[in-house]
Amino acid sequence: KIGFGLMNEAVKRMSDYNKISLWVLKGNDKAIHFYERYGFRFDGAEKKVLIGTEQTELRMVFERKTND
Repeated sequence: KIGFGLMNEAVKRMSDYNKISLWVLKGNDKAIHFYERYGFRFDGAEKKVLIGTEQTELRMVFERKTND
């Protein structure tokens, strides 16, 4: 519940942006599920990062629905 409240506040503060992206570690299923429930989707981008050992990060994107 705290995480969802923090995400709501962050997205609200970025209201000028129609698209928000973030990076999540591959295999971090708990985080991935949280972001998917919020509406983020994978866009296919990935990168390698060194966090003690080499890890893979996957990019997720949230797109606001516009009233065009």
